[in-house]
Amino acid sequence: MPIGLAQHKPLRENELASMNEPSDLRKPPTSDARPVGIDLGTTNSAVAWVDSAGRTAMVTNADGEILTPSIVLFRDSDVVVGKEARRSTTIEPQRVAEWVKRDMGSPVYSHPIQGEYLPPEVIQACILRKLKVDLVGTLGPNARVVITVPAYFDETRRKATADAGEMAGLNLLDIVNEPTAAALAFGETIGYLSPIGDVRDEMTVLVYDLGGGTFDVTLLRMAPGDIQCLATDGDVQLGGHDWDQRLVDHLAEAFKARHSADPREDPVGLNRLFQLAVDAKHALSARSRTTARVDHAGRSLDVPITRDQFEEMTADLLERTLHTTRQVLAEMKMRFSDVNRLLLVGGSTRMPIVASRLQAMTGLTPERSVNPDEAVARGAALYARYLLAKEAAAAGAGKPDTGFTVTNVNAHSLGIEGIDPATLRKTNVKLIPRNTPLPAAFTEKFTTRSENQRSIIIQILQGENTLPEECTPIGRTAVENLPEGLPKGWPVEVTFEYESNGRLTVRAVVPGTHRETTLKLERTTGLSSEGLGHWREVVESAAGFDAFEALIQEALEEQITPLAPAAVSSPSPSQPVPPGGSRPMRSAPMAPMAPPVLERLPPASAGLDGNGGARGPVHPASRESHPTMPGTGAQAEPFASESFAAESVEVPSNHRGAPRGSSGARRWLSILLFYVTSAAVGSALAYYVLSRWHPEEFPLPW
Repeated sequence: MPIGLAQHKPLRENELASMNEPSDLRKPPTSDARPVGIDLGTTNSAVAWVDSAGRTAMVTNADGEILTPSIVLFRDSDVVVGKEARRSTTIEPQRVAEWVKRDMGSPVYSHPIQGEYLPPEVIQACILRKLKVDLVGTLGPNARVVITVPAYFDETRRKATADAGEMAGLNLLDIVNEPTAAALAFGETIGYLSPIGDVRDEMTVLVYDLGGGTFDVTLLRMAPGDIQCLATDGDVQLGGHDWDQRLVDHLAEAFKARHSADPREDPVGLNRLFQLAVDAKHALSARSRTTARVDHAGRSLDVPITRDQFEEMTADLLERTLHTTRQVLAEMKMRFSDVNRLLLVGGSTRMPIVASRLQAMTGLTPERSVNPDEAVARGAALYARYLLAKEAAAAGAGKPDTGFTVTNVNAHSLGIEGIDPATLRKTNVKLIPRNTPLPAAFTEKFTTRSENQRSIIIQILQGENTLPEECTPIGRTAVENLPEGLPKGWPVEVTFEYESNGRLTVRAVVPGTHRETTLKLERTTGLSSEGLGHWREVVESAAGFDAFEALIQEALEEQITPLAPAAVSSPSPSQPVPPGGSRPMRSAPMAPMAPPVLERLPPASAGLDGNGGARGPVHPASRESHPTMPGTGAQAEPFASESFAAESVEVPSNHRGAPRGSSGARRWLSILLFYVTSAAVGSALAYYVLSRWHPEEFPLPW
C-alpha cells in the first residue's frame, strides 16, 4: 500500500526521546551478578532472587516482611516508603501518594502532593529505590534486575516503568509481563523449567491475575524448557481497589443515612474508610460476616456486612474479569476443555467468590501450589537468570543453554495514523496485530511527495479501535536528512519492530542509498533523557520533598515543560486529570510535543508539496512484507488492504475537513428541526390541556 508523506522540519535533538533504552541499562554480564526480580505492584511490591543452586527466594524488607506497601510519604526532609507511609494516609493525606501504578503513562500523578503534580514514574522510582536498599542490604550491590508490568500495559507505560527503574539507580536487565513471570514460578514448582525435567507432557495454562489495581488474563502453552504465551488481555483500571471502593461507598452511605454526614467529603475520613474497607474485605475472605465501625465528625456507626452482600455489590466487577477471560479463549478459538491448569495470581484472588466462579465457568480446580503474593517476583527472578545466561553465552562466557525459553505476545496492536480514502477521515491502520509472537517486525513502504524531499513523519498508535483518538498515541517519528536529489515518489522503507519486552524500535532504509538508521520518537508523554538525569539525582539522594519542589520550581522558571494539568492528554480515557485550580507540576524536564504536521496517509491520499503549497496526488508504491518472526521466517496474518483504494486521488488543500464539516451542518440542521418540532408539539399539547380546564377561555379551533 503506497503512503505519501509531507516534508517535515527536522526536530531538534533535545525534543526527541530515544526509542531505545539508555545504553547504561545494559551493563556487561559479570560472573557474580545476582538475578533479581521485582514485582512492582499497585498495592504492595515484592523482591525475589535466584541463588547459586537455581532456587528462588524472597528478599525481606527492613521490617522483616516480604511485602512492602507501594505507598510514598513525602516529608520535607526525607521520603518514606512502606508501612509508615500507609499510616500517614489518615494523618497527612496531602503528602501521600498511592495507587500510582494506575497513572503510569500519564504526564502527572492524578493527585497533587503539597499542591504540586509529580510524574508518576518519579514516584514509582521512590518505591524502587526503597526496594533497592533492601536487596542491596541482603545480596550486595551486584544485582541485575527485572521489573514486572501488567501484560496489558501499552508501550508508553512500559517505557515509564523502565524509566522509573533507571531513576532508582537499578541495574536494569529488562521488564517482563506479570502473568509470564507467574507461569515461570509455577513452572519452577512443577519442574517445567528444564528440558530434562521429570514432567514431559505439554500443557495449556490459563493465568488469571487480579491484583490490587490491574487485571490480566493470559493463555500460555508450557512444555519442559519452553514457555510460550498464546494470547493476553486485561484492564489496567480494574483491581482489588475497585472492590474496596464499593465497600467504601456502602459504609459511607450507611453513615450518611444515619447521621446526615458523608465521611467521603473529608480526605482523612475517606482514607479511614478505605482502611476499614480493606480490613472488612480481608475479614470476609475468612468468614461469612463482619462489622465495620465508622467514626466521623465525633459520631460513630457500626455497619454489619455479610459476604453475600459484598459479593452482590461487586458482582459486576467480577463479571468483567470473567468476560475478558472468555474473550481470550474465544480469540484463540479454544474452549475451557482445552485448558489443563488454572493459575490464580494476585492478592485479590483470595476472595472466595473468585475461585468458585472461575471453577464453575472453566470446570478446573484453581492451582494453589504458588503463593499469589510471591509468584510474580519469583518468576521475574527466574527471568533475570534466563537473561543473564543469554548475555553470558553471547559474550562467550558460558554455554548457550539457558535452561528454558520464553516467548511473549503483544497485548496491543501497533498501527499508524492514516486517512481512509473512501471517507477522507483519519483511521488507525494496524500493522502488527495484537497477540503476535514477539519479537515481531513489519516493514512498510512510504513514498516522497515532492522533488528533493528531505524528511517524512509518521504518527504511531497502539490500540484496536479504528478511530485514532480512541487509541494510545505512542508519539511521532521522523525520517530526516534524506539524500539530496531524490525524485518524487522515491520509496523509503520503515520497519516497525516489537521487542520481546513489548518495547518498540523503528528503523528506516532508503533503497538505492545503502543508508539505514534507527529513528527517534517524539513522545506525547514521558521524560526526556535530561529529565531522567535530573530526577535520578533527586531520587537517589533520598532527599525530602523540598528537593522535589526545588526541581519543580527550576523547571517552571526555565519553562522546560509548559504543560498544565488541565491540558494533559492521558493515554487512557479513565485516567484522572488534575484540576486546573492548583498550580500545575510540569514533568520536568519533559520533551515538549510539537503539533502534528501530517498524519500517515494510505495509498489514496495527498500531502503538502515540497514548497508548502497545494496538495497534490500521491503515486502508488507496493506494500512490503507482513509481520515476521526473526529467525523463523513465519509471517503473521496479512493486513487487509481491500478497504483502501489503490489509485491516487487529488484533494484540495481546504478539503481535509469537508466530510466532517458537511456532516456537522446536517447534524445542526437536524437538531434545529427537532427543537422546532418539539416546540410546536409542546405548544399544542399545552393549549389542549388548558382547553380541558377552561373551555370558555381556550376553545378548541374545531
